[in-house]
Amino acid sequence: MLDEKIFLTVLKEISIGPEALKKFLSIFNTEISLPNIPMKTMGGQKFWNTLCEIHGWKLQQNMITHHARILNAENVRIAWGTINGMEKALARFVNLKNKY
Repeated sequence: MLDEKIFLTVLKEISIGPEALKKFLSIFNTEISLPNIPMKTMGGQKFWNTLCEIHGWKLQQNMITHHARILNAENVRIAWGTINGMEKALARFVNLKNKY
C-alpha cells in the first residue's frame, strides 16, 4: 500500500504527462498498484499490448508509458500500476476466482 507522501507524488507525476509517469514508474520497478476508479475501457484496441489473458482477465501494458493495467471480462479497469505489481494482482484475482 502506498503511503500518503508517495501517493501525492504519483498524482503530481501523472499530471505532468506520460513521459513523467514512465520515468516515475521505472524508479519503482517493484510492486506498485496505484489508486483506481473502475471504469469501462475500449479493451486496449490502441496503445496497449495484451501480455496475457486468463479467464477473461487481461494484463496489458501501455506502449507509451509502459505502465500496466488489469481489465476484467467486461473491459473494466480493475487495477493499474507497475508490471510487477499488476502481475501479482492478476495472480491474486485469478486465485480468488478459482476458489469461488
